[in-house]
Amino acid sequence: MHTSLFTSKSSYELDKLCIARGIKFIDLMENAGKSAFVKIEKEIIPSLKKFNNNILILCGPGNNGGDGLVIARYLKNKGYNIDISFPVSSSKKINKYLKENLNKLDVDEKKFQNIKLNKYSLIIDSIFGIGINRKLSKNIINIIKKINKTSSCIVSIDIASGINADSGELMPVSVKADHTITFVAPKVGNYLLPGKINSGEIHTISIGEKKSDILKVSKLSKLKLNTPDFWIKRFKWPSMTDHKYKRGHVLVRSGPTISTGASRLAAVSALRAGAGAVTLASDSDSLLVNASHLTSVMLKEINNTDDFFNFVKEKKINTLIIGPGCGVNQITKELVIRAIKSEISFVLDADGLTLFQKNPNELFDLLNKRRKRENIILTPHEGEFNRLFDFGKMSKIDKANRAANITKSTILFKGNDTIISSPKKISLITKDSSSFLATAGSGDVLSGICGSFLGQGMKSHYAAAAASWIHNEIGLDAGPGLIAEDMNKFISKIMSKKLKRIYENGN
Repeated sequence: MHTSLFTSKSSYELDKLCIARGIKFIDLMENAGKSAFVKIEKEIIPSLKKFNNNILILCGPGNNGGDGLVIARYLKNKGYNIDISFPVSSSKKINKYLKENLNKLDVDEKKFQNIKLNKYSLIIDSIFGIGINRKLSKNIINIIKKINKTSSCIVSIDIASGINADSGELMPVSVKADHTITFVAPKVGNYLLPGKINSGEIHTISIGEKKSDILKVSKLSKLKLNTPDFWIKRFKWPSMTDHKYKRGHVLVRSGPTISTGASRLAAVSALRAGAGAVTLASDSDSLLVNASHLTSVMLKEINNTDDFFNFVKEKKINTLIIGPGCGVNQITKELVIRAIKSEISFVLDADGLTLFQKNPNELFDLLNKRRKRENIILTPHEGEFNRLFDFGKMSKIDKANRAANITKSTILFKGNDTIISSPKKISLITKDSSSFLATAGSGDVLSGICGSFLGQGMKSHYAAAAASWIHNEIGLDAGPGLIAEDMNKFISKIMSKKLKRIYENGN
């Protein structure tokens, strides 16, 4: 099953489904707290280098605080030194579920102001849950800042207090968790910046729900983690009857002499990712520069737009990559316009997007007139995205979804929280994004992989998802010191080892 991400609404709906099946709310809280306790005792506490048996549970006045009290009871019964505190309100102002759990726990409440936080090896944050969508008060902000200054290991329950579960926004601060134990499914805010930074390691646990319940509520968020099980059955693995042109012929537009590197990176990555043939179209001045660096990639001297598209027709090119290092000029613009009108598959990146920053509607109108809409991938980073789409303040996932609907295209919104969004499709977040990918030329490599998969016959949504996953695996495998020139060497390694194994297991 694909890994769903929950919104606050879907989490509340799941509770309703469980209650409708006869599970009392207090029992759901008990299940959640007990499962969290098991995770803490079996995995988190043993991982701590220094542990002095002292644990502090910080409880809020809502249901998240009730989960914390259940955890406290189980920890106390196991012999740990437990202190509890209600930092934002006293225990006199808690709901009935918390009072019921507090009565089962023979521990005195400590005033937060009197607590020496560094006394504790472990602090459990159950102050606020997934319902936070407003700015926190100055008092609460100061409390959270004090918590974050400790040297203690911090475990947040369901979501780190202060993170908006639906957008990843901080309200305006949040607890900086080392671990987040979340119920049933990760929350959207666990994987969107800046909330992702403060979520730490994500652990997902059960509260007694059924698989059918998860399937029902997961439709509410329409958002999943980008894992191979989503697209692997659509991956075009080579067959015994394939020849090079059956594997797709990708045409990449080269930039001018001084900026040919970006297009070469895209071209080589397209070839490494499985395209049967890749041609780099260069003007007469750039041809020799490219020839001195390339062997497997074919070269073609093309000096104008007419010659470019005559070559597309002559050689039965089925996918274009336009943008990397092309230059923000009239020639590039003519190529983009004719590519859109031609109905050919294409990837539009970098300069190909920036061309339209002064008049984005020109691009949108052209894209909306196309008949074929599942063969276009736009790959903007945040700067390129904001130059085209002026959406104001909204979550990254909402921005990506809106952009996909406006352009009728697949949007691969790059970043440490990369989003893949297409009209009428489940949106995806590429998890565990590697910061080592933040290097010049990395996006050009990604464009090449996208173009390769389009050329091999994958539809744009799945091609973008597969490309983003492989691209991220490069960063995870390579680690520090990664530069763009290295990246293409990792593509074949990841595809021949990791992806091949996943493909064979899935088929």
